[in-house]
Formats: sequence, structure tokens, C-alpha cells
Amino acid sequence: FRVPIDVTYALAGGEPALMAYRRWRNISRDDLAAKSGIPKEDIEAIEEGNKDIEEEMLESLSTILKVPPDQLI
Repeated sequence: FRVPIDVTYALAGGEPALMAYRRWRNISRDDLAAKSGIPKEDIEAIEEGNKDIEEEMLESLSTILKVPPDQLI
């Protein structure tokens, strides 16, 4: 898996991985919540650094965003 340059720059700038990949895939928080079954509030908290991605969330998020799980943690 090659990290897209847009994501690389976002990560280097301090953007959380989940947010960087979500934006790269052009998926809103609402859409990601609907597709993953994870509450939007949890996605927001993860992106803001107030919550860790739980293991059961990781597989779902990585599948939807089409990235290896280790890229999101």
C-alpha cells in the first residue's frame, strides 16, 4: 500500500490519520458513520484525539476507507 501524497502532507502537518484518509476518500463523517455503524460522535472524537480507535472499529474503518488497519493508528 502506497500512502497518497495528499495524505502524507496532511499527516506531516499533524492531521489525524482517520481524518486524512476520510478526506482523501471524500467521505463525510456522516457517511462514514452510516457505513461503519460507528456513531458520528465517536468518529469525531477519534479525529479530534479525544478517543482511541477500538480494535473492533479498526477493521470496519480500514475496510470502508480501503487502507491497511495499521495506517489508521
